[in-house]
Formats: sequence, structure tokens, C-alpha cells
Amino acid sequence: MARLLQGGAVLTASGLLPTHAAGMEKRDKEGKTTQEGAETLHADSIAEMQALDVTRLQDGQRIQVAGYHAGESLGGGSFIWYAHERREEDGGTCFRAHDQADGRFLRRLDDTLTPGMFGARGDGSDQYLALKQLAKAANAQQRDIVFPEGDFASSGTGLRFTGIRVTGAGVTRTTLRYTSDTYGAFVAIHDGATLSGMTLDGNVSDDPARWSTANHDAFTGALPLDLLGHDVTAHDLVCRRSPRSCLRVGARNFVLRDVVAEHARGNYGDGIFIADSRDGIVERCQARDFTRIGFVTDTYGESPRNILSERIDFIDCLAENGHHASVDYGDDEYNAGFWAENSNDVRFINCRSRDTTHHGFVATTGRTPSQGTGHFTLRGCIAETTGDGYLLSDLNDTPVRHTVDDCLARDVARGFCIEMSLAASRLTGQRFTTLLGDSRRTGNTLSFTGDGHIDIRDIDETWQTFYPRRYESIRARYASVVAAGNFKGELHLAHFQSRHGDTDEPIAVGFKLIDQSHLRNFTLSATRARLFHVPAERISLHDCEISAGWVKAFETLDVDACRLGDGVPRFDIFDTTQHHRYRHCQFDFTPGGGHLYLHNSDKRNARHVVRFERCRFKKDLAQHGYMITLEAAPGVFMANESNYLTFRDCTFENTGQATDTPAIRTLQRPPQASLTGYGNRKNDAIGTLTAFELDDDLMADG
Repeated sequence: MARLLQGGAVLTASGLLPTHAAGMEKRDKEGKTTQEGAETLHADSIAEMQALDVTRLQDGQRIQVAGYHAGESLGGGSFIWYAHERREEDGGTCFRAHDQADGRFLRRLDDTLTPGMFGARGDGSDQYLALKQLAKAANAQQRDIVFPEGDFASSGTGLRFTGIRVTGAGVTRTTLRYTSDTYGAFVAIHDGATLSGMTLDGNVSDDPARWSTANHDAFTGALPLDLLGHDVTAHDLVCRRSPRSCLRVGARNFVLRDVVAEHARGNYGDGIFIADSRDGIVERCQARDFTRIGFVTDTYGESPRNILSERIDFIDCLAENGHHASVDYGDDEYNAGFWAENSNDVRFINCRSRDTTHHGFVATTGRTPSQGTGHFTLRGCIAETTGDGYLLSDLNDTPVRHTVDDCLARDVARGFCIEMSLAASRLTGQRFTTLLGDSRRTGNTLSFTGDGHIDIRDIDETWQTFYPRRYESIRARYASVVAAGNFKGELHLAHFQSRHGDTDEPIAVGFKLIDQSHLRNFTLSATRARLFHVPAERISLHDCEISAGWVKAFETLDVDACRLGDGVPRFDIFDTTQHHRYRHCQFDFTPGGGHLYLHNSDKRNARHVVRFERCRFKKDLAQHGYMITLEAAPGVFMANESNYLTFRDCTFENTGQATDTPAIRTLQRPPQASLTGYGNRKNDAIGTLTAFELDDDLMADG
């Protein structure tokens, strides 16, 4: 690999020169180095070398320097005097003689530079000038830098490295530490650069004894690390103590691996902040002790509208200990573990957020990507000890596609909050797990507002602390599923189970769709549920156990292979209702003494709307009364032919003593209501099905 030393005329190639001489020697016309035959001189320091009488030096004279400073071995090395060289001094590899315009002492080099070559000590004293010169020379010569063990303090910011590798002795051994209070980027790496093996300290001011609106954003210090340009990598680093983000990225094709960002303060106190960036990997990184967000992808408000952060993967990352967010002190910023906004194609894989104030994971659109729809993926993630485990939404009329698999919310008030506003937005997921914490005010596994299409399978919920009175209140947002804020989307759920923390026995999954919520489509399957209030145009229940509830199907209701009973499931009928169909259902009201309640809310037509096919009804009529009640609102009570109930191949069983109490109670009489059907059966303990219909028209032949 050949390297050209910028500003000089020396070309070295591996294999042509010995490694120790791969640097600054010149050759004469016969190919000999110009210092051959000259005696090697010795100097105690760089200053002593510069003070040599150069009129007595041969061109090509070698000088061996003991140390950069007198009495020290740090930064010494071998130099060559070139009498006609005029390149710029750089403080480490090129020096001029005192009071001489011509001639330079050039350091003999391998491919790397060290801080010691520029006189930088790792003893905690201010080394800003030396470090600045080191960075400038390394960039100009495109030579890598190796930092030894030490504490390298700097009173200035702006240490920039471009296109080179900068390596330390390890995060516990090498520290670059800012010592002033003026804000700026302490260290920055640019196009093609790699930084590793050290700790960067931004010297943020101390936390207040008591946080307030006046001091929550009153911090000084510097941004420890900035990544810019393209093809930049940071790995095996600690970036700490910043008045804003500990690490900032504005680059394409970037890699962060095994980076710890800790102790970020202020209104924008993020662990790792990624803006206007694309094609990045953040792997095995940690963000700890921050006042806004652990990991962020976003854009700057002033950047062009077509710019957004996209195609970024977070893999095996941890965000923990978020606190003192500015929103709690009258400002605007929330506290969360992971936050993607104005972004697209962002994936969170096996990531974990814990001990944050407001949210675990937040993903939303904002700016519109080239394909028109933003995409976010969460797989194998854990959100714990926070308010909302996951907040998934769309923003600024940009639709979204959320894909969520194998995710857990533990010790949270709300598990998964889905707040999409557009019908075109979608969320699909499977294997959701929640362990709901001790929240009296609100608590749920799923909450919805707005619009969108939601399809989730395999949900497992545990209430670690349960408040029955809050659960029973229809107005309280305390249930397994809560939709508020005029939610009008499509909701499809399957295999949802719930339990209390002190038992493995499953309990009913509570549904409360309140505050003017009105779904276009609602399907539920393989779930034991209590439907407190479910209004939708189309409702489908399959293989469910419904103990009680209030269901409003404005267009169609299909109940297949369900078990209904114990309480009073209520199903409302409207003038827009096309059908209520119950197929292969079991209505067992024996344990709790409830009944099926059909309420004719505003239906004024004579269609055969309510149909029961191959259903089985069981109840102790003598003890608890009717199996089915057909009620009507006052405004339609006397409407002509307002209801037909059709039964086909159904069975009615009175489990108690024989009684004249009819199985079906209809407060409307013919012609307003009528029972039709055939192939039905009843046991001998039932006198009649209804007080006004002839059973011969309903029973099976023979």
C-alpha cells in the first residue's frame, strides 16, 4: 500500500523500505539516502534540536531526540535535516530550526502518529494545542493515530479527524476530557474515519440540588462526539457527561458498535442522537442516565423537507435510567428509551428500555419518504418500568406500516399505545406480552385513538395489581383494551388471554371502546372477553367466550362457535343493521343467571335480521327467568313488523324444574315482533318458548 505524504515528495511503499525507515529520507540520483556517511547527532528535546547550528549540518543529517520535552522520553524519535525543505511546521512531524526560513527537521515515521509526537501528555493537564496539531497533521498526511493510556485534557473543542483511524488503549485506560464550559463538538470524525478504544468526556456541569423550571436546561459543557459525512465508524467507546446528546450522528453509511453514552443533560439530553442520516447500524450500544431519550432518529427542523433519517438498525441496544424530562418542567420534551420520528425503515431488534419516565419505544412518521409510507419494525424488544411501553403512531398525514413481533412491556401502566390518524396506516403484530404495573388511574395492554388498520395475534396479559372498581367503571380507561379519542379504525385481535398476577387462572379480557369510538370493523377470535362497550359497523366474534357486554353492530354481526353466558351480553339492533347471525354458539346462563339481551334501538324495517343456527341455550328458567329478552326503544316500540327472530336447528334446555316461564321474552308483540324457524328442540322442562308464538311452527318434525 503506497502513501504520499502531503506537502512533501516522499513516496513509501511497503516492502521497498524497511519499516523503521518508511518516512522522510530523500535519495540522490544514485538511489542512496542523503544522510549516508553522516554522523547521527543527539538532542535532549525538540527545542534543543531546533537550536542546532544548521550551517554545520549536512543535508540528510540524522538527529536522535530523547524526548519532546527536556528530561522526558515522551515524544522522542529520529529526525532528518533537509536543508531546502520549506513545508509548514506541524508541531510533531515537521520542525524548522530557530530563526531559519529554509530547512526542516522531518520525523522518521511508520504509518501511525501518537500524541506524544506532538508533546501531548496524558497526565490530566491541558493539551489542547498539541491535540489540535496532532489532528491537523494526521488528517493532512492521512496517518492513523494511536493514543496510549492516559488522561488527555483539553480546554478547547473542535478535534476533527477525517479519513483515518484513531485508536485508544481502551475505555478504562484512555480518556479525552474537555475542561472548559463553552459548548461545541469536542471530537468529530468525518468521511471514512474510525474512532475506538477510549472515553470522551464533555465536562457537563453538576446536577442541581433541586430540579426546577429555571435550571432543568441550564447546563454547560461540550458534545463529546460528532459523526459527520459518510462511512464513519465508532466502536468500543464511552461518550459521557454532555449538556445535550453524548453522541451525535449526521452521516450516511455509519456504524456504532459497543458504544456507551451516559450522563446526558438538558432539554435535549439524549444518549445517541441521529439526525438527517441513513444506512446505519447501531449495535450493542447503551444509553444510560439521560434527561430526554436514549436513542433518537429524527431530522433537523431547518433541513430540506425531503431529508429524513432512514434505513437504520438498532440491534441488541439498551436504554436505561431516563429522568427529569423537560416536559415535567413546563417545556416540550418527553423521556423515552428509543424514539424514531421523521424517519423511515427503522428497525429495533432485541433492544431494551427500562426505567424511563414516559415511554419505552416511540415510532412515528412525520416527513414523507420516497415511497410515500414510513416503515418501522420492532422485534424481540422489552420495555419495562415506564409509563407507556410502546407508542406507535403516524404523523403529519404520512401513513405508516408498523410491524411488531415478540415484544414485552413489563411494569408499565399501558402496554402498547397505537395512535394512528390515517385509515391507510397499518399495524400488524404477534406475540405481545404485558405485565401491567400498579396504576390506579389508567391501565391497559392495548389502547387506540384515531384510525388505521390493526391486526394482532397471540397476546398475553398479566395484571400484577388489579383494581376491580376501576375495571367495572365504563368511563375508566382501565381495561385490557381501551379505545378513546374517537377511534374509528379496524381492529382484528386473536388469541388474547389475561390473568391476575397471583394466579395462572385465565380471566376475561375487558374491552372498552368509549369517547365516541366507532370502528369500521372489529373481529375477535379465540378469546375469553368481556365486551363492556363495542360499537362498530361490522363485528365478527369467533371461538370466543363472552360472559357479558354491550355490542353495537350497525351493519352486520357474526357470532360463530362462541360461548355466551353468566352475565348479560347485550346486542343492539339498528335500522342500518343487515343481519345478526349466531352460528354454532352455546348460550349457557346456568352459572350466573344472565340472559341474551337484544335491544331494538332504532330499527323500523321488517327484514329477517336476527338468526340463530345450530345454537344451544341452557338455563334454570324457574330460578333465573328468561334465556332471551327482546326489547325495543320507545320510539320504535309500536313500529309495524320491526323484528323477526329466526331459529334453525337450535336446542333449548331448562336445567331446573319444569316451569311455564317462556324461554324467550319479547316485550314487543305481533305484528311488531315474530319468531320463525324450524328444526328446533326443547326439553320437557320448558313449557313454551314464547308467550305468543305456537311452538309447532318452531319445533322439529315429530
